[in-house]
Amino acid sequence: MRIAIDASPAAKEPRTGTEFYTLHLILALACLDPVNEYTLWLNEGVPGEFADLPGNFVPRPIPRRRLWAQTRLARELRQQRPDVFFAPANVIPFLHPRVCVTTIHDVGFHYFPECYSLLARWYLEVTTRFALRRAAKVIAVSEATRDDLVRVYGAEPSRIEVIHSGVTIMDRELPSPDRVSTTLDRYGITPPYLLFLGRLETKKNVSRIVEAFLTLKERGIPHQLVLGGTPGVGFEDVQRLIQASRFQKDVVLTGYLGEEKADLFSGADVFVFPSLYEGFGFPILEAATYGVPVITSRTSSLAEVAGNAAVLVDPLDVGEIARAIAQVIVDEELRAKLVELGRDRLRQFDWGNTAGRVLRILQEAGSLGAV
Repeated sequence: MRIAIDASPAAKEPRTGTEFYTLHLILALACLDPVNEYTLWLNEGVPGEFADLPGNFVPRPIPRRRLWAQTRLARELRQQRPDVFFAPANVIPFLHPRVCVTTIHDVGFHYFPECYSLLARWYLEVTTRFALRRAAKVIAVSEATRDDLVRVYGAEPSRIEVIHSGVTIMDRELPSPDRVSTTLDRYGITPPYLLFLGRLETKKNVSRIVEAFLTLKERGIPHQLVLGGTPGVGFEDVQRLIQASRFQKDVVLTGYLGEEKADLFSGADVFVFPSLYEGFGFPILEAATYGVPVITSRTSSLAEVAGNAAVLVDPLDVGEIARAIAQVIVDEELRAKLVELGRDRLRQFDWGNTAGRVLRILQEAGSLGAV
C-alpha cells in the first residue's frame, strides 16, 4: 500500500504539540511497518531525525509557498495518487486523494478566538469542517477533542476514533546536577521554584497562575515562579500583575526553551499547568517523566491525560490553584505519591501503541479505497 503523509509539521521549529506529534508518530510508524511505502511530503527541508528512516519511508521536500497544502502538496498528490493520504495536523487539501485520514488535535480557535489572527481562525474553521466532511476516518487525540467535534460541528461519533499520543522521553537520561545548576544560574533561578511551560497567553491561564503565586508569596513561601515560553495574546496582563507586585523579582521569564527545558523540569518543586484548554496536554506527561508533581485543570483533556497522577483544580479559581500549590509544597507524602502515580501513568502513553492503532486505520481506509 502507498501511504502519503503531510510531514511538514515535523520540520517546523520550534516544535509544539502538532509538530511533536507528527515527528514522533512518523518515527514510531517507521519502527513498526517495514512493508507499506510511505512518501513524507515536506516544505521546510528534511528533519535530522529522518536521517535513519528505513527505505520504505521516503522524505520528499517541495518548495514552500503560501497555502502550500492547497497548492504544491495538492498537485503532487494528484500526480502520485496514493492509496491513502494522512494529514497528522488536520489540513486535507481541497483537491485531495480519494481516501484521506486526518488527526484533529483541538478546537481551541473556537473557544479562544482572541488567541488567533482573523485569517488563522478562518482557515482553521474551514479546514476543520472540510476534514470532518471528507476524511474516511478522523483521529482525535483525546476524548475531550472528540466530544468537542461532536458538540461544536455535529460530527458523527462513529467516524472519530480516539487515539492518545505517546511519550518519547521515559528512558532519557536525566540531566546531571551540574548541568541543571548551570542552567538555573544562567536564568537567575534559585530553588525552590514552581514551573510553568507553554505560551504565555490567555488560553494557558498564566495570569491566574501569577495571581495564585503572589498570594502565596504574601503568606511567606520561599519559592520563585519560573514561566518558560514565548509571549502570546494576553501577555500584557501577566506583565502588569508582575510589575505591580513587590515580589516581581521572584517571577522569572525565560523566553523560549529548547534543551534547557529538561533542566528546568529536573529542578522544579511543582509543575503548575491549570490551562483553560488543551487538546491533549503533553507538558503534564513531560513533567511526570522528570518526577515532578503536577497541578493541572479538571477541564478539557487535562484530567483525562493526568488521571489520578495530578492535583486537579478549577482553572478559574485562583484560590483553589493557590491552595493546591501550598498543599503540594508542604505535603511530602502527597508529593511522593504524585511522582509515583505519574510514572505509572506514563506507561499508558506509548508511541508504539499509538502508531499501531494509526497504522490499522490507514490500512483499513486504504483497503476500502481500493475496492
